Amino acid sequence: MRKATLSIAAAAVALASIFASPPSASSDDTVPSGTLRNVAGIVTHSSGRVVQVGTAFFVAVPSEVFPGRSFVYLVTAHHNLLDDGGNPRAGLLLTLEDSKTGAMREEPLPPENRWVLDPQEEKADVAAVPFTPQSASIAPIALGSLLGSDDPLARPETGAQVYYLIAATVGVNRRRFEALARFGHVSVPAPADTEVIGAGLQQLSYLDGGGAPGFSSGAPVFVSAGLRFALWGMLEANTSLNTDPVFSGLAGVLPAKYIADTVKAMGAVQDKTLRGAKAPD
Repeated sequence: MRKATLSIAAAAVALASIFASPPSASSDDTVPSGTLRNVAGIVTHSSGRVVQVGTAFFVAVPSEVFPGRSFVYLVTAHHNLLDDGGNPRAGLLLTLEDSKTGAMREEPLPPENRWVLDPQEEKADVAAVPFTPQSASIAPIALGSLLGSDDPLARPETGAQVYYLIAATVGVNRRRFEALARFGHVSVPAPADTEVIGAGLQQLSYLDGGGAPGFSSGAPVFVSAGLRFALWGMLEANTSLNTDPVFSGLAGVLPAKYIADTVKAMGAVQDKTLRGAKAPD
């Protein structure tokens, strides 16, 4: 695993009391409210303007040392942390909802070398870091709600309903945070080699839901799985197939397996550090 994991394990560990259950699918196929507060935006400032870079989301991994407590990780596409030359971006900020005012606020993100990559496939376009912002309205996705977290071969059926979330600010005089949902259907359920701009060759599935804006890369993608919605994977908006008319309107999805592998390994390292320690208040 990337060396950053070792420094994470040595740092102070924050555990959250999270009792998350898999979001249920409603009869009218509306978005489960439990999934609306796991998403955040990644931005930077340039010439006095806010520039949208990508999207991120929170995942909760239950601690085996302290039952009922969870580690909270922020997950995004690794290429969101890099510039066009493949170097770490400076000055990245996370936009999320303030729990007291409901307004969008910005939090500085850790530098790229503090993020952890998939320990089994470091070239996978996923990165995660322990991140629990204070006084922020977040509702992390439970590890058990990741499709394939227990069965790596699990995949949805062609035509299954999906939606992904991006963070936005709405309003003029009274600006507030909103999680915008975009809907579609599974088009290519089995992953295939696809070139991702800035990330190289990736194993991606595809959804059909219209053109996805570039800053939506890193967005969580949920799929209807029986009576509940599960995290199918992470959106990859900029792929080589975007220029192929046959694939027009499709967006890539990095399978949730890569996300699960990354955060589960991080949780195991932090649990190892906590063994023998007192449970936090």
